[in-house]
Amino acid sequence: LLYYYLPTPSIKSIRRTCKSFAAIGEPHLFRNFEFRLFPSRHRLYQLEQLAVHPTIAHRLETLAYESGVQLEYADYRYWRAQVYQEESIKFSRGITTDGNSQDEYRKFHAHLDSRLSPGMGAKYALYREHLDQEATAMAAPEIIAVLSKTMQKLRLRKPSLKMKLVMLEPQITLDELTIFDASCYACELPPDMNPRWRVQKRRQNCLTHFTSFLEAAFLAKWEASHLAAINLPRDILAGRYPRDIEVINVTFRTLQHLQLVVSELPYSDWLARGDGDIYHRGRNLAANRLARLLDMTKELRSLTIAFPSHSRAEYSFEIFDRTNIDRFPRLWLSGLQALNFSNIQCTWNDLKAALEAAVQVKALRLSDCHLETGSIVDLIHALRTMRLERICLDGRWCVYDDDGEWHF
Repeated sequence: LLYYYLPTPSIKSIRRTCKSFAAIGEPHLFRNFEFRLFPSRHRLYQLEQLAVHPTIAHRLETLAYESGVQLEYADYRYWRAQVYQEESIKFSRGITTDGNSQDEYRKFHAHLDSRLSPGMGAKYALYREHLDQEATAMAAPEIIAVLSKTMQKLRLRKPSLKMKLVMLEPQITLDELTIFDASCYACELPPDMNPRWRVQKRRQNCLTHFTSFLEAAFLAKWEASHLAAINLPRDILAGRYPRDIEVINVTFRTLQHLQLVVSELPYSDWLARGDGDIYHRGRNLAANRLARLLDMTKELRSLTIAFPSHSRAEYSFEIFDRTNIDRFPRLWLSGLQALNFSNIQCTWNDLKAALEAAVQVKALRLSDCHLETGSIVDLIHALRTMRLERICLDGRWCVYDDDGEWHF
């Protein structure tokens, strides 16, 4: 019972005491266990070791892949200022009601300045190059075979494993940079001095990481039923190559629960020419592909979708508009039990038709929506007739006919 009242670091310390304590504390430490893979060969090795662990592997709930693009303007001065702000916030939170003395305040800044030594700038630049090299190595074709074998082992121990993709800017902490030994990571390739090519390569590596992860799951015959894609780049939905399109088609066919937040890679498009067109005959390719992918999900039970603010009208057009000459039957709506739309823009009649098609929905959430016609009162009256068990209207609503905003 002691483990129920201990924080995670304390459980880790107690488990190192002996084998008996380690066995007792294991269910508490690995509850809702999620392993997040980064573009790092060492992290991939940890995943391989986890896959063959006899007692921890079957406790894994979610296998995630987190990748992103380093910001070009995040130089050492930018990073140093960010570290100062974060550490100052932590120091302020630890201040008691009686306050802190001037000596304690000076000691805090003196200690922080000592950690940010004069040579830290060059070390920071080397660490960024190291991250780029690791991202390039993890984008190599041979990584797919290693991932596939590891997923096969995990799938045998945990058939109900969930899949997750997260696009997030790589963060460099002060502790990571302090323990980083540049001599152990010799530069295999000279850094690319052209900023445009450097950004282009980082973008390509990020997309390759996600497609390699999906392809490895496909080769491992992992029929994922749960998929969470946070800030998924639109390039993944559109598909760069026929192989990528085939892999994502197979992934969507077996889904029962989908959480999708559509986003884009950072930086302007002129830095990444050659990745493919965004539009075809005036239609957004990613939005069009998303509508087709959703119609492939024959067993979808819960759906959460959030569209990007600057292109919500394009995605909403493909999903809701009924005048579209090549519109899809939207079979995925009829089997849903939980539906969550965020940041959509459509007419009231189109939204009403979609809600009427979702005949089995019991839980509905609509947030940050834009209605081009109708009013919020029409929506409330329609929801009363749907016999829903749970309804949530949240966020910032705009109704163009009323030329105003509704707040909840």
